[in-house]
Amino acid sequence: MTRLVSDQVRNIPGELAAYDLELKNKTGFTLREIAMEAAGLRKDVTVNQNRKVAVVPITAGQGTISCFVEAVSSIAAYLDFDPFITSAPDAAGLAEAYQEGADLVIMADDYLYAAVNLKTRRVINNDQATAAGYCIALSKMAGGLKEKRVLLIGAGPVGRAAADLLVLSGARLIIYDIDREKEKGLAELIGQKYKLAVSSGLNLEEALSKKPIIFDASPGHSFIKAKDVNAETMVAAPGIPLGLDSAALEIVKIKLIHDHLQIGTAVMLFSALV
Repeated sequence: MTRLVSDQVRNIPGELAAYDLELKNKTGFTLREIAMEAAGLRKDVTVNQNRKVAVVPITAGQGTISCFVEAVSSIAAYLDFDPFITSAPDAAGLAEAYQEGADLVIMADDYLYAAVNLKTRRVINNDQATAAGYCIALSKMAGGLKEKRVLLIGAGPVGRAAADLLVLSGARLIIYDIDREKEKGLAELIGQKYKLAVSSGLNLEEALSKKPIIFDASPGHSFIKAKDVNAETMVAAPGIPLGLDSAALEIVKIKLIHDHLQIGTAVMLFSALV
C-alpha cells in the first residue's frame, strides 16, 4: 500500500462536492453510484442511513498521517453515513468504537487500510475496493470495456485485483510491470483462469504505442509522456503518485479518473455493508 502524505488528503473535505461533479461529468455517475455498483448494490437501495462509522487513528509503524482520519470521516459523511473519529488511537480506539455502538470501523496502518463490519465481521481491503471502484468508473467513462484494449500497468495488489475485473468486463488485456516476473506470473494466472490469451512481454513503449485505454496501478512517477497519449486516451489511475507527466496530464485530464482516497474509501464503506 502506497503511504499517503498529509498534503494529498488535507483538502479532500472541502473539495468533495467539486470532485463528485467532476466524476459525474466524466463518467455519468456520482461517487455514491460508482461505489454502490462496485459493492454489488442497486443504486436505489438505501443502506447507509444512520450507519455509525468509527474512524480509528493508528499510530503503529510510521504513525498517523495528519488530516487522514478527517478526510476519511468527511467521505463517509458525504455519503450519508454517520462517522466519528475516536478520541483514542489504536486498540483503545477500537474499544471505543465498540463501546459507542459503531456499525463499521475504518482504519489504516503501513500495511493495511480496511473497513470492518463489527456485526457481520466482514472485512474489506482497500486494494480490492479501489480496483473495483476504478474498474467501474473506467467502464462508465469508456461506455463499456467489451473488446477494448486495456493496458494494465502494475501487477501489485490493486493491479492483480483489477486484472480479474477488467477481463470480466470483456476487455482485451495487456499487462505490464517493471518486474517482468510479476508481470509474467499475473498474465499466466489470468490466462489459465479465464482460458484466454493475455498479452504481456512487451516493453512499455511498445504497449503504449497500441494506444490502449490505460489502467495505471503502479507506484511509478511521470513515466507516461505526451508522446504516449492523445486526446482520446482514457486513463484510470489509482496508483500514487500519478504516472502521467505534466504534459501527458494536460492532454488526458478530461478523460482521467484519479484521486488519493475517495473512490477506494467509498467502495470500502458500501462493500462492508453487503
